[in-house]
Parts: sequence; C-alpha cells; structure tokens
Amino acid sequence: MFRLAQYAVRVSHQAIKRPFLCSNVRTYLSDTYQAFDKWDEALSTEILQKTNISELLIDVEDKLIRKKYVSSLDIEILAAKLTHVETTEDLKLAETILEKFRHTPEALDFQPSLAYSLIRNYLDLGQKERLLPILNDKVKYGIFLDRFSANLLLNAFLLEKKYKEAAQVCIDLMLQDQDDDQLTRALGLNACYNYYLIATEEDFKNTIVEEDDEDIVKVKVQFVRNLTNDDHNDLTDKRKLLGKTIAYLTRDATNSSLYSLQILGNILYKKFGRVCDILQTILDNDQLQVDEGIIKILEKELDAYVYNPEESKENLPQSAYRRLELIPEAARDIIKEKLLPQLRERNKIVSLDLKQFVETNLTDQAKLADKRDTSKHEQQINIWSRERQEQFDDQIHRFVIEQKKTNLMERLRLLEERDELLNFFENESRIIMHSQDKEFANENFENIPTSGENEYFELARQHYHWDRMEPRRSLHLDKKLRDEEMSDIRHWPPYKYLAENWKYDLVDYVPLNEKMKRRKEDLPPSGKPPYYKQHFF
Repeated sequence: MFRLAQYAVRVSHQAIKRPFLCSNVRTYLSDTYQAFDKWDEALSTEILQKTNISELLIDVEDKLIRKKYVSSLDIEILAAKLTHVETTEDLKLAETILEKFRHTPEALDFQPSLAYSLIRNYLDLGQKERLLPILNDKVKYGIFLDRFSANLLLNAFLLEKKYKEAAQVCIDLMLQDQDDDQLTRALGLNACYNYYLIATEEDFKNTIVEEDDEDIVKVKVQFVRNLTNDDHNDLTDKRKLLGKTIAYLTRDATNSSLYSLQILGNILYKKFGRVCDILQTILDNDQLQVDEGIIKILEKELDAYVYNPEESKENLPQSAYRRLELIPEAARDIIKEKLLPQLRERNKIVSLDLKQFVETNLTDQAKLADKRDTSKHEQQINIWSRERQEQFDDQIHRFVIEQKKTNLMERLRLLEERDELLNFFENESRIIMHSQDKEFANENFENIPTSGENEYFELARQHYHWDRMEPRRSLHLDKKLRDEEMSDIRHWPPYKYLAENWKYDLVDYVPLNEKMKRRKEDLPPSGKPPYYKQHFF
C-alpha cells in the first residue's frame, strides 16, 4: 500500500517531455557511431526487461534508508532503466539514491558502464542540462566521463548551439586529464572557441557571495588549509579555466590554426611565457603562421596586464620537475620587442578563419571516427552488458549458497532438538548435570564474586610478588603498601619494605657510582666476573 501511495504521488508531478527526433536534423556524429541499435539491444536483455523502474526506485531507497546497503549491480540496473521514468521527481529520487550510494563501501565497485548508462538515458530523456551539476561534484556523485559518453554529450549540446554547457563539459575533461581521442578534441575545440566568441564579461565574472559579520560563525576545525593555488584544481577564474581547456585540447598542434588556438588558450590562461615558446616555434618552422586576430588579442592583453601581488603569493613554488617559465613582465618585453617584429618581418601574421576551421576539423574527425571507432564503441557496449550479466549471475550464485547454508543450519538445529528428545532417558544424567552447571552455578551467597575482586588481587599479585624480593610501586595514590593489603586469612607477616624507602633497605640495592664502576670494568651487576672467568687456583 505504501508503494502504491508513493507511486500515485509521483505520477501527479510534472511529466518529462521527451525530445522529438527528426531525421533531417544535422548531426556531427553519425547514427552508426552513436550505436543506437547496439544500445537498444543492450537494454533488451532479460535482466532489464524484468525490472520495473518504479518498484526498483522504492526498493533501492528503502535498502539505503534501513540497511545502509545496496549492491553496485542494483545501481547499475537503475541507471540503465532511467529511460523509462515518467516524471522529474523520479529523476530527483534517482540522483538522491546515487548520492547516498556514493558514500557507502559498495561504491568501490563503481563501474564505468554506470556513468555511460546515466549519460545516455539523460540524453534520451532530453534532460542533459541536469548532468552538469552531477559532473561538477565528483565527491557527491562520482561520475566520470569516458570518451564515448563525452562525445555523445558534446554532440548533443553542439547541435542545439549550447556552447556554454558544452564548454563546461570540456572543462571537466581538462580537470580530470583523462585520455581522449581526436574526435573529443575536435568537439571540445568547437564548443570552447564558439563560446569564447559569444561570451560576455558577465559570463566570466566570478559570483562571490559576501557574508555579513552577523552571519559568520566560527567553528573549531582540525586544520586550516594553506591559501595556495595549484593552478589546476584550485582554479576558480572562469576565463583561466576556459583558456587552460583550449590549451589542453590543442596540446598536440600540427598546423597554423591549432597553434593560433593554442596561443589564444594561453592568453586567457595568463601564461605569456608559453606564448613566447609557441611564437618561437612558429618562427622556426617555415610552414607555420599565426592569425592576426589572435595577435591583436595578445597585444591587448599584454597592454592591460597588471601585476597582482596577492595572486603571486597564492601560487605554489616552481616545481623542479618541469622547466621554468618566464614571469609575465619578462615575457611581455620579449614578445613586444623581439618576437612580434620578427613575425611581421617574415609575413607570418595572416588572416585565418578559425571559426570555419573548427567546423571543418570536427566534420573531418567525425568521418574518421565513424570508420575507426564505431566497432570499438559497439564492442565496449557488449563488454559492459556481458560484465553486468556475469555480475548478476555471481550475485545469484552467492545468494543461493547463503540460502543453502541458512537452511542447512536450521536443519541441523532441528535434528539436534529431535535427537535430544529421542535420547533423553539415555542421557538424562548428563543433561541434568549440564543444566545445573549452566544455570545454577554459584548459587550460594559466599560463592558470588564481587565485581572486580578477582582482577584486583591478580593485579596486586603481579605487582608485589610476595615470593620474590622485587617490590613494585603500590596501587594506591599515596604509594605506600598498607598492612591490610599484604595479609589474608592466614595472617601473613606484614611486608617490611615500603615503596618510599625500598631502595635503602634491600640487600640487592647497588648505588649509582658502584654501577658505573662495574660497567667500566665490564662486570655483571652482581659485581663478580662470569663463572668461566673465575680462577680457582
């Protein structure tokens, strides 16, 4: 009844508007590369066909709330069945489940196929914008893109000309520094450069929320992080993030347009020392040129650059494992006084249509990927489907074994009870003795031990050593051995050595100067030479 009520409540929420697919819409990636048929085949497996997404959402949420446990296979099946959800509330519930699962030990078995299924189903539902906060928060959700899911997501954003969202996906790929292919770089360059052309100053502004003094609450913490900037994960400047992404996507530049885009990325990234190296490379190669629009942007940024001492303090010290970079002031002088005049003298500053280049480059790379990577994409989907089936079979096998163990232990318990009933008269005396030992031991008052009594006297025996001349420190705070502690019912004579003056009365006490003397003479603590060194004649 509870499940039906929850399902009825969810149905009343806003339904998901599925995208309308039209055949004449231009796409960068072909249908064969996107492997629609292979994906439909993967979704038609027996495991997914017999699963109801509404019941699965409720069951998985119930497991996480009550047992704090859910297997990675359940989450993977849930991600693969998300294409059958009907309301946005179901998607919110699935995201909440994914967040809770991320903080369980079973998240160690997180499979890459889960992220692929999640991306693919969100694209089918037309909810790709909801993926951006999920991708940005790695600690909360833990979703990492592979190259196939990244290509599909970038393609979907580029078809709708949502360059800002596509650039955010590229920034995520740059921060993870994952292995990519030429198609991913072409899609990313198209997105980032087009976003740079349409971006305004408002898009690059960092939103800083200023708190009032009354709202600030000081909390004691274990440690305070140093105000440092590793120039990668600590980057918050949107302009620098976009520039570093463009430089990352053009890191293997081979032609003039790619080198021009690489210069643009380093300009936005404020790495003028690297711009010097790229310009020197263009000067050394007769076949390379640079776009005049990029040079104008470079000159404008150099003139507007102002040294910020606070920013330099936050930068980490120069690593010994990478080559030194020029400071911006020195790079500015070299570029303006040496490199730019040489480029103009050799006529290497020309007009290049970079917008057209990113379009043609993407089209060419998409055709090559259609021939080269389509089979790899389909093979990867098959591998994930086979792994899911193997994981399911293994879970069923372990469940059957545990069920057999439980049934066997229950049967043994029943057999023991039946054997006890059948052989009661033969083992009557043994059963009675066992029950008495078990239930009626220490029945008399004098046999009832006081709490901690045995432990106390055992500890005292270890400390005092009645049978040896090795007194120890008293258990009492006054460090004295009381007479009532040293006696029992047999009235032992009181111990004559007190803890405060034992070293002056014991016969084995050796003064410190005597110890040093014996140590210097290599004598044992007894003061006598070893037996084999003693002379009897």
